[in-house]
Amino acid sequence: MYSEGKYFQDPTRHSEDSEYKVKAIKRILIKYLANNNIEIKSYADVGCGSGTIVKLLARELKQVFTSLKVIKGFDVSPHVADIDDAIVDFYFEDFTKTNESFDLVTLNDVFEHVPDPVTFLKEVGKRSKHVVMHIPLEDSLSVNLRNLQNKKIKNPGHLVFLNINSAINLITFSGLKVVDYEYSKEALKAPSNNKTILQKVTYPFKALLLNLNPYLFSKLFGISIVVIAKGIDLNE
Repeated sequence: MYSEGKYFQDPTRHSEDSEYKVKAIKRILIKYLANNNIEIKSYADVGCGSGTIVKLLARELKQVFTSLKVIKGFDVSPHVADIDDAIVDFYFEDFTKTNESFDLVTLNDVFEHVPDPVTFLKEVGKRSKHVVMHIPLEDSLSVNLRNLQNKKIKNPGHLVFLNINSAINLITFSGLKVVDYEYSKEALKAPSNNKTILQKVTYPFKALLLNLNPYLFSKLFGISIVVIAKGIDLNE
């Protein structure tokens, strides 16, 4: 579906929520890098999709890190070869089969699409000093009561359904070391979460609950998290 280009027949697919994902990532990532005096010289977005996230985040990072010179987007879908940008180079290539390595790699709603996410994350971790993941938590009451897993397997192609604990466990099983995470509160404002009348009517209640208790919100409705993990040191 991906390598044949079927998934991204519309090359802008999912790009409508990119701005909100970037805000969520930036909120935790910039603080973590600054607090730990970490310098970023190279950055790659793996499974970059439409390319919108890496374009936006790259520009944000370049404002903070003048050292950032190498920026790339990788995807196994052929549409990526046609994406052009002034500061990001795009590659129609499986990142886990390259000899590339980066200071920072981002995975934005990616590994839930992969049949063997542990092996995938392990291969990504071998090629990066830090991995930042935006992950949907869909093991929720709302999804389970409506039996939406069957629908989501077909579209948008989610193969694993996670909660906060299983997400962190899965990342740890891969050999990555989780160092920080935050719930993506920005996701509630994203266009995909404000399409229906019901979503718009319930927004004030959801916003209040999300701010008061994001864990409870995630168990009831589902939400995304942003996780920062250290990559796998092959010399250890």
